[in-house]
Amino acid sequence: MSTMVATTLQRCRRLYRRIWRRVGPRQYPVPDLSREAVGPLEAFYAHRGTPCLIHCRLADCRWFGPTGIAYGRDSLHPYVQSLRQYLDGECRSYRGSCLEAYWQHWQPATLAASLGVPLESAHPWLRLAPPLSDFMPWSDVRQLHLLRTLAELASQDNGEEPSLISETTVRQVGPKPDWFGERRLNQLVALHRAILQEGYRQRASQRLEYFHQHIVIDTLARGDEVRFVVANGQHRASVLSVLGYASVPALVHVSHRRGPSLVRREDCLSWPAVRQGILTADQALEIFDRVFEGRPPPGFPRLARAGEATPAPRELEMTPCAQVMPEGSPTDRH
Repeated sequence: MSTMVATTLQRCRRLYRRIWRRVGPRQYPVPDLSREAVGPLEAFYAHRGTPCLIHCRLADCRWFGPTGIAYGRDSLHPYVQSLRQYLDGECRSYRGSCLEAYWQHWQPATLAASLGVPLESAHPWLRLAPPLSDFMPWSDVRQLHLLRTLAELASQDNGEEPSLISETTVRQVGPKPDWFGERRLNQLVALHRAILQEGYRQRASQRLEYFHQHIVIDTLARGDEVRFVVANGQHRASVLSVLGYASVPALVHVSHRRGPSLVRREDCLSWPAVRQGILTADQALEIFDRVFEGRPPPGFPRLARAGEATPAPRELEMTPCAQVMPEGSPTDRH
């Protein structure tokens, strides 16, 4: 019953978004700082936290969630490596791809395991709830409400699957059905073909909504250093990594329901999960530092690379996701 309700709600949300995109008001133009040497922190203060377009390095961007997987030319992101396999003729479908291997090998059973929090020290809710796509220590309080609901359902132990989310919602963990993997790979291939033919839209129309203009990133600040988490545009970031782009224009300080668009390490005691006692400050900071530095959680499998044999399940060593690359790109086009 709960699965049926969740599916119905998900379809209603999709329908609402489609209608809103057609009849809803357009966003106002955003300040374009992508041609200036302006970082996200300067943009935040100069424009009072309103959305801005800046230039950011793909190697400094991370997949949304606790995996710490980076983008960029040397990225081991399964989207990036699967697209490389397709272009090299190594695989022509999802079966046998690096993405299939990733979803087969990374299947944490609980939210605690996906976050890298030891079970013996994890909050009971984290031990009971399944992985969530949008849960981070600094996530919106709505994620805590969902966590509590899932944990309570799991604690009832009535033999039913205690989940209000579909199997395809949490893309950072497996398993996933074959049709979903095929759809992801087909989308990557189609986007790669479009960018090759038309060039990446460096100057998207301001009449489009924020989330349809450019890659949207959240900023992680640790002192004077910053890294980014891709909140929207995972496929674009992956294709541009394959094409050799070192940096791209991206929108920062865009409000969304997942949580704040600017996360400061020194504010950890104010993060909802810490304030509510779901995570200790040390646990929250460890997750922040891992994502910031591009390190995977404990137990994470070694990521497959195009041209290599598929790694055996549960291999624990992981090659660094990306190196810092110089600015510029051989394929920058408008």
